Amino acid sequence: MTRPNIVWIMTDHLLYAHHQRLTGYPKLPAYDRLAQEGIHFENAFSCTPLCGPVRASMVTGTYPHRHGMLMNDGQCGVLADFAPDQKLMNRPLLDSGYKTAFFGKWHAGMERTAQDYGFEGFSMSGYGHPYYADRYLAYLKEFDLPEPTVTLDWSFTEPDMVGETISLVDDFEKPYGAPYRHMQCSGRLNAPVETHESYFLTHIASEWVRENADASEPFFMRLDPWGPHHPHFVAEPFINTIDPAIFTQYPSFDNDLAHRPQKHRDLLAQRIEQGRSDNWGDWQPVFARANEHAIQVDTAICLFLDTLEALNLLDNTLIIYTTDHGGALGSNGGLVDKGWVLSDETVRIPMAMRWPEKIQPATSTKHFVSNLDLVPTVLAAAGADFPTPLDGTDLAPLFSSPNTTDWREDIMLEHHGHYGQKHFQRQIRHGHFKYSAHLGDRHELYDLSTDLFELDNLIDDHTFSTVRDDLRHRLVRQMKEHDDHSDEALALIEELKHG
Repeated sequence: MTRPNIVWIMTDHLLYAHHQRLTGYPKLPAYDRLAQEGIHFENAFSCTPLCGPVRASMVTGTYPHRHGMLMNDGQCGVLADFAPDQKLMNRPLLDSGYKTAFFGKWHAGMERTAQDYGFEGFSMSGYGHPYYADRYLAYLKEFDLPEPTVTLDWSFTEPDMVGETISLVDDFEKPYGAPYRHMQCSGRLNAPVETHESYFLTHIASEWVRENADASEPFFMRLDPWGPHHPHFVAEPFINTIDPAIFTQYPSFDNDLAHRPQKHRDLLAQRIEQGRSDNWGDWQPVFARANEHAIQVDTAICLFLDTLEALNLLDNTLIIYTTDHGGALGSNGGLVDKGWVLSDETVRIPMAMRWPEKIQPATSTKHFVSNLDLVPTVLAAAGADFPTPLDGTDLAPLFSSPNTTDWREDIMLEHHGHYGQKHFQRQIRHGHFKYSAHLGDRHELYDLSTDLFELDNLIDDHTFSTVRDDLRHRLVRQMKEHDDHSDEALALIEELKHG
């Protein structure tokens, strides 16, 4: 069999966990196409729901506690860039004869880009914002597109700016200047939709594919739009296409988190102090704009899939579509972003794959998988070796046997903190139960079969003592199996052993 091309599409911060269960959350055409023509993973998780650490995991195949980038951008003194001896997944692909390219948001370190590690394509250091990049400005000039402006219609952190019009090119000239002042906001993109970063990325990625379609060697590509992470900047024809009224009040919106760890209540208190509205009507337009943004990004991805089809590459290409993590918008008392809350809103992710030679259409599996499984899946599909430890598993057995009994029974997730605050957490999933362990704070236990939105913490309910003890044992085993043995990890293991 000819070795496949491999395209890995990873959007950023997609509101996903419950969007198919609640009225009003629209479908995504590109994602739904791939799920219908391939396999849909119904229980897929982010190994850690935070941009920098998980993106580093997506090029190493390891948990953050192993690669060392525990928080965004070196916060709290953790590793800010890969260690010099860290091996990334593109090296064995290159060694096995693949061309490799990366287009979009890198954020796996502060100083270097994907191109510094040997990927072709386009990326930026740190979080990056393409609107001030020379390549983006050249794209505008090539297609005679105007420099985009945005009229803000919501801003959580700077509400006085609502109604102002800002220039993305001028105001977004520094990676850690204006973008961070405007991150938790939304607005009308006053320019053709082609000026949006997702359309720019899919265009230059499509150009690269056209240039390499007839090459003798196969290719691997990552396509990573910055969206639909906020800020939610939406253009015609997507702006105002969703009626905010269809978003009924989120089930955990009024939750005061009294049953949660103190660190969760502290985060909610910060949001309340910052001016979080307790009126659901104020949130409905934000939900509408966030979902319009998601559809806008997904439609740009449709154009990239059209390119693959036009070049007759679809049949011999493994296509992966997922996101790095979810988002907490409006959930858990009315949060925004994600913080350090390991709720399903932040840890559940979409994941679908299409590969006609290996995957039958309309396949689905309920087995636990995570984005840690993607690196070994890609390397196995390419026939490439990877000598360093991997914390995930090749997903190929689920392609042909989605209901196999020979698969993991539980899965571990982790978190180390955000916003310059350390919070050491581990989570274990088994069956319909989830257990979240918080070092030095209250633990959590939920029965998701009856409590989908995690409103009733069962950690002190003696009826569930057997379940609780079993999950603690499973979590300790997982931590040991994955060499999770920092001082904080060992302290948490002691908490789990002694209740």
